[in-house]
Amino acid sequence: MIDKSLLKHGETIAVALSGGKDSVCLLHLLLSVKDDFSLTVKAVHVNHSIRGAESDGDELFVKTLCESLNVPLVVKKVDAPKFSSENGLSLEQGARLLRYKIFNEIIADGYCQKIATAHHKNDNFETVLFNVFRGAGLGGLAGIKNESSNIIRPISHFLRKDVEDYIEKHNLSFVQDSSNFDTAYTRNFIRHSLVPMIEKRFPEAVESAYRLSKIASEEDEFLNKLSLSKLQEKNGKLYLSTTLDKVLFNRATILALKRLGLTCDYEYIHVLQVENLKNLQSGAVVTLPKGIIAIKEYDFIVFSSKVEEKSDIEIPFSIGKFEFLDKKVTITSGEQDKPYLLFDGDRIPSGSVIRTRRDGDTFTKFGGGTKKLKEYLIDKKIPLSERDKLPIVAKGNTVYMIIGVEISDVVRVTETTKTKLKAKIEQ
Repeated sequence: MIDKSLLKHGETIAVALSGGKDSVCLLHLLLSVKDDFSLTVKAVHVNHSIRGAESDGDELFVKTLCESLNVPLVVKKVDAPKFSSENGLSLEQGARLLRYKIFNEIIADGYCQKIATAHHKNDNFETVLFNVFRGAGLGGLAGIKNESSNIIRPISHFLRKDVEDYIEKHNLSFVQDSSNFDTAYTRNFIRHSLVPMIEKRFPEAVESAYRLSKIASEEDEFLNKLSLSKLQEKNGKLYLSTTLDKVLFNRATILALKRLGLTCDYEYIHVLQVENLKNLQSGAVVTLPKGIIAIKEYDFIVFSSKVEEKSDIEIPFSIGKFEFLDKKVTITSGEQDKPYLLFDGDRIPSGSVIRTRRDGDTFTKFGGGTKKLKEYLIDKKIPLSERDKLPIVAKGNTVYMIIGVEISDVVRVTETTKTKLKAKIEQ
C-alpha cells in the first residue's frame, strides 16, 4: 500500500509523528517494509505548546509508542503561539514554519536523511481549496507533492478512509488533537464545513482534485524549467528580458525573487510592480521585500539583493596595476592594442585620480562635445547598476577617461604626443 517509489535502500527515514491516526498509520507501514529496503526508521515529534497539558499528553503518548516499537525518537518543544504573534503569522502558519525548520535542522544534524509526513488525498483536497481561496496560481493547484527536497509523503495516494481502515484492521492506538475540530482555523473550517457539502454534491471531488493536482504539478514544473532558462545570472544579479511573454516573465520574476531569498513574503502585487517596470524608462526602480530591488536597464529587468552603496575609492593616477572594486585596472605605456584605450599621458593633469563618478562630473567625448557624465553614460546605454562601479580618471569634476569605455577628446593622441599610455579594465 505504501508508495515504495519514494524509498531507497539503506536510507534513514524519520516519521513526523504527531500521535494522530495518519502518522501512526504511516509509522506502522514504514516498519512493515523496512527490512525489504534495509531502512532505519526513526521518529520526530514536535510539541507546539498550543494546547498545554493536552500537547504534553500527546508527547508522552508518542514516547511510549516509540519505546514499545523500539523506534528512536527525537522530541522538540517550541512555543508556536508566541512565535506566531511576534512574527505576525496565523497560528497555523507559525506552527508549520517551526515544524519544517526543525525537520531541516535534524536532517542537517545527521539524525536522518529524509522526513516522512502522513499527508493523504483528503489533505491534498483541502490544500487545493485553500490555495484557490487565497488566489494562488498553477503551483497552488498542484497541491501537496509526493516528494519535495528531503520531505517524502509515502501515503499521499491514500484516502482518509484508507487510513481509518488500516488503523481499525491493526487495532492501533492513537491520540486525537482537539484543535483539529476548531473551525476557527481555516483548514478545519474547510475540512469540517466546506468539504462535506462539496462531497455531497460531488462524491468524487477528492479523487478529481488529486488528478487535477497531478496535471497541474507536471505543467507547473515544465513552466518553471522554461522560465528559469530565461533568467541570466551575472555578478550575483539576475537579468530578465523585458521582451519575454507575460506568462513566462511573471513566472521568471517569482523564481528570481525566490533565488534571492524571498520565498514566502512576496505577493502578486510585487509581481505586477516588476511587470510595470517594462513600461517605464531605463533606471526606474522597484523596492521589494527582504531588501530586493528590481531595476529597469534598457531591455532588461535586473534583480539584486541589495542596493550597492557608492564607493569613495580614490587611487592616485599612475602607471601600474590596481584593484578597483570588483575589477582590475592596468595602465601601461605602448601603442594601440585592443581592448586597451590609447591616450596622451602628458595631458592627464598632475593630481588626477582614479575614482568612481560623482555629482557634477563632466566629460568631453571623443570627437568633441562636453556634457554631464551622467548624460553621456545614459547615451552609451551603460546599465545603472554598472555606472557607479566604473573607474574614471578625473581631476575635480573634469573626467579625462572612463576606463573600459572611452577617453576624453582632451587626452586624445595627436602627432605631437610624446607619452603614449594605454588603459584597460578586467572583471
